[in-house]
Amino acid sequence: MQAFVEPLFVNIAIVFSFTHLLNMFFPLHPGVIPSFKNKIIFGVISGIGALVCMLFPIETLKDSYFDLRNVPIMIVTLYVGWLPGAICSLFVIAARVAMGGDFVWLGIVLTFLAYFISLIYQGFFDEDKRRWISAIYIGVIYTLFYILIIHTYLEFLTVDFYLVYFSSFLIAFFSCIFLVERLVKINMQLKETVYLDKLAVAGQMAAAIAHEVRNPMTTIRGMIQFLGSTTSDEKLKEHSPLLIEELDRTNKIITDYLSMVKPDVPKLEKIRLETVLTDVVSLTAPYGSIHNVELTVSEIGPYWVFTDEQKLKQGLINIIKNGIEAIDNTGSIHLYKYKITKRNITIAIEDNGKGMTEKELEQIGLPFYTTKAKGTGLGMMVTYKLIRDMGGKLHYESELNEGTRVLLTLPLSTKSNQLQKEVKI
Repeated sequence: MQAFVEPLFVNIAIVFSFTHLLNMFFPLHPGVIPSFKNKIIFGVISGIGALVCMLFPIETLKDSYFDLRNVPIMIVTLYVGWLPGAICSLFVIAARVAMGGDFVWLGIVLTFLAYFISLIYQGFFDEDKRRWISAIYIGVIYTLFYILIIHTYLEFLTVDFYLVYFSSFLIAFFSCIFLVERLVKINMQLKETVYLDKLAVAGQMAAAIAHEVRNPMTTIRGMIQFLGSTTSDEKLKEHSPLLIEELDRTNKIITDYLSMVKPDVPKLEKIRLETVLTDVVSLTAPYGSIHNVELTVSEIGPYWVFTDEQKLKQGLINIIKNGIEAIDNTGSIHLYKYKITKRNITIAIEDNGKGMTEKELEQIGLPFYTTKAKGTGLGMMVTYKLIRDMGGKLHYESELNEGTRVLLTLPLSTKSNQLQKEVKI
């Protein structure tokens, strides 16, 4: 028994170490699709991790070698895709062929089994709203096939081996998924902390300059408007509307600054979410028609959320407007229910626009960052603040040339008392 346990615990430690190593150099974020280069790096590092596992096999089983090399294959395939999974599998197959023995073919078959089962169920694992259910399903399916194959061809294996090995395998597989999910949450919290620090800097700047700039601007605007209506100079009459327009745009930028940092307690109330979404789609549909973009909303259901209706509408309008402007020629934006829990509901706003790169996705919502030629980067900052003030969360998922999905999470009305206390505090 001890001969089985010791190498398997070493394997588990190796898998965890390489997972932390990957996250250290390439922080894991939900919805961020790695670049082609990063996928190759993920595959290579996972392959090295699998090879290190192979250095510590169970050594008392004749010419067969059992370790946890297939855990990295399954994890990297499920989370990152077919390419890194294939690279990791090739590393393992090459090493197993080099080791030799009577059961080389069996090792290769089991490696392919791990890869193909993970590849087949990757979409199920990726899209399922309850990831743990799909993880259990995948783990059980692979384990059953694994046991069937080795029981057929390796008759010398004992009951002790089956109990220890497959218990260790499932512990490593599920623990690794738990670790990845925790690392993703921690990375999101760190990103949120950095964002709030930058927002505080922008707020200090806004408080320092807003009033000083606004007063002279109002005077200048009034003088230009007066001179433009009374002067006989044709050039002044021609250009004064443009000057006023630019002054108004500058004033809007200052207003956006102030709305980010102004202490504004939201008026939280119980509202029907489907009604709000329908109203917002109706309000933004004309703007979408101008840009040949169709807006649709699926039936959400009788869900009530505890939020500020006007602020929620303003945030949704900003998100939809950005989606419309990200679509070239023709396209569509669809709103639908993405996930429901006991405490929250998540709505997806999905477009088929130009999408964003991994770098752009990481910077969305940061001060002064924008992908628009004439943008200020303040619109999304304001939207993030509006949603956060209501106890909600905003998350972006995007792929270049494929489109963007915005996930808006709001508290259901059952949390109303708790949120009221938090707002008063």
